[in-house]
Parts: sequence; C-alpha cells; structure tokens
Amino acid sequence: MLEFADVKRRLNGEKETLKKLKRERADLIFQLKKMGENRLNAAEASIYLVYISRMKDDETHREKIICKIEKELKKKRSELVDASKKKRILEILKEKKLKEYRLSLISREQKELDESWLLRFDRSVKNEKIDNCM
Repeated sequence: MLEFADVKRRLNGEKETLKKLKRERADLIFQLKKMGENRLNAAEASIYLVYISRMKDDETHREKIICKIEKELKKKRSELVDASKKKRILEILKEKKLKEYRLSLISREQKELDESWLLRFDRSVKNEKIDNCM
C-alpha cells in the first residue's frame, strides 16, 4: 500500500510539473505574439522560438515519464488488489479453522459429558444391584 501511495504521489508531482511547463510555454507564446505586434528583431524571435521548442521537448519527456509511472501505478494497483484478495482468503481460512477448532472442542466436551454420565449411570446401576441383593 505504501509503494502504491508513493508511486501515486510521484505521478501527481510529474503531472503538476507538466502543467507548469505547459502554462509557462503558453505564456511565452503569448508574449511572443504580443511582441510580434510591435517590431520584433529576428534574434529575439529566434531565442523565444528555441526556448519554446526546448520547453515542448521537456513536455514530451515529462509525458513519457508520466506514461511510465502510470504503467507502474497500474502494476502496483494490481499487486495491491492481489494482496488484498490473498489477505481475505487467509482471513476466511482462519475463520474456518477457528470454527472447526470450536466444533472439535464442543465435540470433545460432549464426549466427556457423555462418558461422565455413563460412569454415573453405571455406578447407580451397580448400587441398585447391591441394594437389591441385601
């Protein structure tokens, strides 16, 4: 569960980073368009375009990382579900064994009570025979 939470946290962090990159790139494109309304020299435009291109590459890289983390998260989720199922199966087996143990105790107690009753009955029958003989 901790591993799942850790991967989920990493995924959320990467998604947040990607959002920031996209906002930053959108802001730069907006600034470039605004600057294009005025006179813009080629050197400045080139710098902006190279930087925007670099940011787009960073976004693509982040998207690949997010895809990998999502696959890892899916795997961890599957492992978590499997572990949960196994735990539930063990709980069911434990409950079943406990029930069997309790039934065996009850059965043993019943046998002891039956034996005790038989011994008392046997004694009472023997005592009656002795009393009848006298």
